[in-house]
Amino acid sequence: MTSLKSLVARQQPFPWRKKGLLFAPPADDFSHGSHPCAIHIEGDRYVIAFTRRDAHQRSHIFLCNAIVSEGQVALQGTPKLALSPGEPCYFDCDGVISVCFVKHGGAIYLYYVGWQNLPEDLWICDTGRVVLDEATLTLTREFPGPVLGRDKSNPLFAAATAFHVSGDLWQTWYNSGISWVKTAEGWKHHYGIHYAHSNNGVDWICRPGMCLPFADAYEYAFGRPSVIHQEDTYFMWYAHRATRTTDTYRIGFASSLDGLDWTRADAMSGIDVSTSGWDSEMICYPCVFEHQGRTYMLYNGNGYGKTGFGLAVMEDTP
Repeated sequence: MTSLKSLVARQQPFPWRKKGLLFAPPADDFSHGSHPCAIHIEGDRYVIAFTRRDAHQRSHIFLCNAIVSEGQVALQGTPKLALSPGEPCYFDCDGVISVCFVKHGGAIYLYYVGWQNLPEDLWICDTGRVVLDEATLTLTREFPGPVLGRDKSNPLFAAATAFHVSGDLWQTWYNSGISWVKTAEGWKHHYGIHYAHSNNGVDWICRPGMCLPFADAYEYAFGRPSVIHQEDTYFMWYAHRATRTTDTYRIGFASSLDGLDWTRADAMSGIDVSTSGWDSEMICYPCVFEHQGRTYMLYNGNGYGKTGFGLAVMEDTP
């Protein structure tokens, strides 16, 4: 297995090799294939969750089996619709977005973002949790409301997308809204990655402030951090936007010894847009995981997943 810690010490970009599209949205009743995330079941078998949009742009979560082996991921069968938006006025009534699987205590949980649309193209989103039945590829809501949502610490929204569990300590890195600003083009959001911890994965204590500050006056949003823990170090890949010359997402990188204080090093991310094709305009929403000594990344390309999701695999290094 490539030592991520040694690459960070050498300030060496991670050697990701793109493997191409895994899922291209077919011509059916849904568009997109965004926010892919994976969980190991047994052997080389995984379950992958991802999000598709209906004709009204409401997000739904689909599941499929996959085989992960020797640097390849192969989806198995036809993806199954597993979770649809909630009842009117519930926190997830306008959409559900897959973000992160967690195994704990014999159960497999999928954390998801529940979406509500507001007037003037404003929106709010909070974090829900469902239980996966891997045999039937079904998801069951645990609670009618969010497990992490708007409160005294998160006045605009709280969308948790990365988790690490060690014993009774649950850690999450989540996007919390900072502000909405009215511009000549409409409302513009600002949100960033925050940290919270829990002893049960449901009731959270939030730490004030952003884990990563904005790089400059042009940057205004982070999307879907993904965190793995190796060699006593936390490694995070995340989407971020924008710069002086572009407004579309790119994938950045940061590392931390305690999960609280992070060193940002986007030049080390090791992955960027392609010169042409499905991920030539943006790359976003990474999901990084390890299997049998290899490190894999599922990620989205153009149009926030409108072109589907693809795979990158980290090459071995000395």
